[in-house]
Amino acid sequence: MDLLFVTEWLEKTGFKPAVIEYLALAIKAAIIIVVSYITYAIARLVINRAIHRLLKKAPERWYNSLVNSGFFKRCANLAPILVINAFIPVIFTENFEAWQGPLQTAIAIYLTWIITSILTALANVIHIAYEYSNKAKEVPITGVIQVIKLVLVLMAIIITVAIIMDKSPMYLLSGFGAMTAILMVVFKDTLMGFVAGVQLATNRMVAIDDWIQVPDSNVDGVVKEVGLITLKVENWDKTTVFLPTYVLIHQSFKNWQGMVNSGGRRMMRSIMIDLDSTKSLTEEQLNDIASEFFDTDSRAWLNENELATPVSNLTAFRLYAEHYLVNHPKIRQDMTFMARLLQPTPAGIPLEIYAFSEETEWTKYETVQSSIVEHLYTAMPSFGLKHYQYFNKELPTTEDKRSGE
Repeated sequence: MDLLFVTEWLEKTGFKPAVIEYLALAIKAAIIIVVSYITYAIARLVINRAIHRLLKKAPERWYNSLVNSGFFKRCANLAPILVINAFIPVIFTENFEAWQGPLQTAIAIYLTWIITSILTALANVIHIAYEYSNKAKEVPITGVIQVIKLVLVLMAIIITVAIIMDKSPMYLLSGFGAMTAILMVVFKDTLMGFVAGVQLATNRMVAIDDWIQVPDSNVDGVVKEVGLITLKVENWDKTTVFLPTYVLIHQSFKNWQGMVNSGGRRMMRSIMIDLDSTKSLTEEQLNDIASEFFDTDSRAWLNENELATPVSNLTAFRLYAEHYLVNHPKIRQDMTFMARLLQPTPAGIPLEIYAFSEETEWTKYETVQSSIVEHLYTAMPSFGLKHYQYFNKELPTTEDKRSGE
């Protein structure tokens, strides 16, 4: 299609040859722009209808990834560019033939970036589709996708410069090594983040929805996003921290996901007992404790625990705490649990409760832990024990104030 009919029609109107030449150029350009827009609209319409029909019964992840990523919309941009590029030699002839080179260069640059946008959209398709898989949380690929996009943009820049300079891209890449030192400084965080992201992904050190603690950076919360350069963490106080990815490689951090996956969260709470309240139990007291707290007689209880008289009330209370853990419905019986006495301190002797709760969620876990400690503090007086409580003797008590009055 040479569009000669435009020139022939203008010649019949009686315009001067110089005017006809410019009018013909303007009308031809307008026709090509209109045709290009119609081509784009038809391409969008065909793609939209065809894609919706083809993906109507497809899995949700493929529909969302292919449609919501804008991949097909960007593909439709190829149609008008190809039309314009094909008609440049037809429109710009004779006196305007010198315009062909600059215009085709501009079209080539634009086409380069259109193809780059299509490839980045394709990377988004892969990313969105991957997010629906079971491995997405264990091995996030956000950093890898970002690296692919970065490489695509760098390649587009090199090709653009090569088109402008009318040189081969390999010619530019040959001198690219001289810029390596500069690029290492400019993209230092990006390169370190990329290496750290690869290590985190391959070693599965951290994943989305993991609970991590990084004390040096005041991070204590759930990982929301693992990016190329930063790690997005939502702390328990609802603040958001953007942590450089390489920090997790250079600093120590704690990942609580193993605890969550195991289904048991450790409890280590100590009850401070006043040593002055410890004593040996009489036979009558031992019978009462065995009957009330262990539902047996003293002789059977002594044989079961391989004990001999006299027995201290501290021993009986320690065994009761362990017995209580055995029968508690929220304590994991397949994990380590015990009630043990620690080294005496000036504040008394600590009775430590060491066990794993079935509840790993913070609020439920604290409820279980608190209920156990509360029960043991309440049961302590029945064994003749007192918990340690510090009193400042320099401060007058209520009774002292009354006697002073």
